[in-house]
Amino acid sequence: WLKTFDDAILLFAGKGNNGGDAFVVARVLLLAGYSRVKVALLASGTGLGGDAKINHDAFINLGGEVHELLDDECWLQLNPELPSQKLIVDGLLGTGLESAVRGLYAEIITAINEFSGPVLALDIPSGLDADTGLPLGDAVRADATATFGFGKPGLFVTPGCEYAGRVEIVDIGIPQKWAAIEKDAIQLLTADFCRTLLPETAISAGIHKGDRGHLLTFAGSPGKSGAGLLTAGSALHCGCGLSTLALPQNLAESLEGRNPALMLEALPEVETGQIRVPEPDEIEKICAGKSALAIGPGLGLHDAACRLIETLLKNSDLPVVLDADALTLLARNPKILPPKRSLTILTPHPGEMARLLQCDTKAVQSQRLEAACELAFNLGVYVVLKGAGTVIAAPDGALTINSSGNALLATAGSGDLLSGMIGSFLAQGLEPLAAAQAGVFLHGLLADNLLASGLSRGVTVLELEQELPKTLSFLAESG
Repeated sequence: WLKTFDDAILLFAGKGNNGGDAFVVARVLLLAGYSRVKVALLASGTGLGGDAKINHDAFINLGGEVHELLDDECWLQLNPELPSQKLIVDGLLGTGLESAVRGLYAEIITAINEFSGPVLALDIPSGLDADTGLPLGDAVRADATATFGFGKPGLFVTPGCEYAGRVEIVDIGIPQKWAAIEKDAIQLLTADFCRTLLPETAISAGIHKGDRGHLLTFAGSPGKSGAGLLTAGSALHCGCGLSTLALPQNLAESLEGRNPALMLEALPEVETGQIRVPEPDEIEKICAGKSALAIGPGLGLHDAACRLIETLLKNSDLPVVLDADALTLLARNPKILPPKRSLTILTPHPGEMARLLQCDTKAVQSQRLEAACELAFNLGVYVVLKGAGTVIAAPDGALTINSSGNALLATAGSGDLLSGMIGSFLAQGLEPLAAAQAGVFLHGLLADNLLASGLSRGVTVLELEQELPKTLSFLAESG
C-alpha cells in the first residue's frame, strides 16, 4: 500500500485501548521513516488514561502530529484531507462496543467507507460486534484487519468477514496459559492447525488402497447424477483408497465407465424408477468392508429416499455425512435420525439450517455460532454450517470457525464436493470433528489457491475438483 516514505497516512484514534493501539502504530511508522503521519483523536489528549495516554505522549515526543476532533467543526476542517491520504488506519472503537455507533463516530465511519484508498483496521473494524460479526449501526469496511492476540469470531463469520477483509492475527505475547484457555473456546482453522489433522497413512511406506479407507456414497437421481459423481470422486482426490457410488440401477448403467476410478453399486428399482429400499440384511451386505457413508447429494425428496436414509442410519453404525436432500428430508422427518448417533456430520447451508431449526434464514445468519451449537446439541451430532466463515459445532459445545475460502466456492456442486471430502477423511479414520475441520479448510483452500493463480471468474466445481490433489499436497508439505 505504501510506496514511498512521503506517503500520507491518517490514523483515527478513539479514547480507549483501540486508540492507544493507533498511537503505537503511528509511532512505529514515524520511527520507520514515514514523515507524513497524522493521528485524528476523538478526545482531548489530556483526558486520556492508561496505555492510550502513554502511547499518545510517546508519539507527541517524537514530533508526531495530532488533530483533536472535539466537535463537528474540527471534523469539518479535517474531512477534506481524506482523499489525499495513501492509507487510513482505523483505531476508533474496539471489542468492548455494545451499542449502536452514533454521532461523530458514525459520521467518521461513513467517511472512511467512502475513502477510495486502502483501510487497515486495528483489532476489529470499528462498529463491528466482535462475537457475532454484526455491525452495530454501521461499521468500517476494511481491506485488512490486524487483530491482536487471538482471532475474534466476528471477523470470520458472515457478515463480519465482509467488513474485516484479510485478517492477520498479531502475536502480542499473551502468556501461554491464557492462550490455551482462549483457543479452547473457539478454534480458528488455519493451515498449520489443519496440517496436523491429515491422515498419516497417506505417506506411510508399504501402504495399500485398503488402508486408506472406503467411502460409500448414496447420491444421485434422474437429472442429478452429477452430484453423486462429484461426491464420490472428490473422496478419491482427498486420499480415500476406495470409493463406491450407490444409485438407482438405470443410472448406474448409464454412468458405467464415466469415472473409471469409481465403483458403482446398482440399487434395485421399483416400476416407477425409484429406489426399492433395501432390507436390513441387504444394507449390511452393501456396507460390508466400507469405512464411512455420505448420503444426500442429488438423492431426491421422494418417500423412497426418506426410507432409504432411515434404513441406512438404523442398520449401519458407520460414520456418516448427511448433506443436501438428506437434510431436507431430515427437517421434514426428524425421526429418521436415530438418537445419540454421534458419528454423524450434518453439512447444511443457511437455508437448510433454517429448515432444520424451524426458523428463517435471516435468524440463522444473524446468529451463526448459536444456530450451529443449538442443532449440534439438540441432535447430538456434528454440524458444519456452510457459508463465509463456515462454522463447525460439536455436540459438546466445541466451536470452530474456518478462515479459508472465497466467492469462487459459490458455484453449483461445491457442496457436493465438500461432502465427499469430509466423507473421505471419515473413511480414512479421522474422528468426526477432525474430518469436518480438515475437509472444510481444504475446501476453502482450493478456492484460495485458484484465486491466487489468477482465476477470479468462470470457475466451476470441475476446476475445484481438479485442484484438489495439488492443494492437498501443498497443505501437507508446506509446514
